[in-house]
Amino acid sequence: MGVEDIRSQEARTDTGVVLRSVDRETLRADYRGRSIVLPVDRGAGSHGIYLPAVPAWDDGEPVEAADLSVVKEAVVEVLRHWGADTEFITLRRA
Repeated sequence: MGVEDIRSQEARTDTGVVLRSVDRETLRADYRGRSIVLPVDRGAGSHGIYLPAVPAWDDGEPVEAADLSVVKEAVVEVLRHWGADTEFITLRRA
């Protein structure tokens, strides 16, 4: 998967996912006109990305498995491009 830097802390993959760093604790992924906010725990060389038990777009619609797979692959590739490994942590339902 190819990664293109758009600007500082914002990159696009060849799948069309745009990943941007919102702040120290948040990433935002845009895909097919929709967005998902991803809480992040930044460590030295590795980032933990938190996903809810049922990931949802900003509008509350659940993210389909195929779209989630594309977004997760893009996150891994962009963070690798930025020099970090990625670990996904799925949160349990409350």
